Formats: sequence, structure tokens, C-alpha cells
Amino acid sequence: MNFHIRTTTGGEVIFEGFATTPATVYYGGPPPETGRWRVDIPAFEAHCARHLAPVSFGASIDTFFFGLEIAELDGWGDTFTATRTYTSYRPKMRALVSVGQIEWAEVKHLPCAEQVAALWAALLSSIERVASMKRRPKDFDAEALASAVRLIMASSDASMFAITHAQ
Repeated sequence: MNFHIRTTTGGEVIFEGFATTPATVYYGGPPPETGRWRVDIPAFEAHCARHLAPVSFGASIDTFFFGLEIAELDGWGDTFTATRTYTSYRPKMRALVSVGQIEWAEVKHLPCAEQVAALWAALLSSIERVASMKRRPKDFDAEALASAVRLIMASSDASMFAITHAQ
């Protein structure tokens, strides 16, 4: 199975290793106290993709797109609240798209290991939501995918996803 992450963030989210100015907040609320996102999302994606590539979870789906959203979700209004439970089966592409969200206010000051745990939780919730889709793929075992992700999670050290930058 192919695995990809498509990330959407609010302007308040600052990634470790990047300058803090300007830290613009676009939704018009008061400037939030800004922390840092310490997780290397491309490294996380590559790790999951490497482990999931040799496995099939049914003939209906070749690709799982995890739509990761990190922001002060309610502050952005419909931008993020409308996609909170978004899942989509794309039969012609043999793809499944499912969103998982992380509330920035809850993770911005956490250490990397706890942010990684929040990322795993968002991924698992996006997979588990497939079972409640109105139009879901007939030959796809979302439960097996969730189990495989739990195994990957259990065998992974959070430090391997820490953003590192040379000084």
C-alpha cells in the first residue's frame, strides 16, 4: 500500500528549526502564545510508507492519503471544522483520503515524543473513521490497516521523528 501525508497548518503553527517571525495568525483572533512543532513529518511519512509498502489491505485501495491538519482549529471557523470528519473513497484512483486533526493549543508546548503520540493518534482516528463511511470500499480492511499502524507505532522510537537542524 502507498501511504502519503498531506499537511495543512494554521499560520500560528511554527516548525522547529524555522524562524519565529513573522508568526502571522490569519484567522483574526488575538495572537496566540506560540510553541513549536518538533516532529519531522516527512520522516514520519517515509517511515510509515516504508513499512506499509509491501502490505495489501484489499484490492479496492492502493493508496491511503492521511490529511493531517494542525491548527487552533475552532479559531479558523469552517476552514478546519468542515473537514473534521472528512473521509473520501476515490474508486477510480483506488485511493482513500481521511483527515486527522491536531489541536495546536494542546500540543504546542509538548516535547517531541508527546507530539509524535498525538500524530499517531490522529492517524489512527483517520483510519478508524473509514468504518463509518457511507460509501466505503468493499474490499478494504481498515481494521487491518489500523493494526499494522499500531505495530509500526509500537516498534518506533519517537526520537527518530525529531526535527534536527545543523547550527
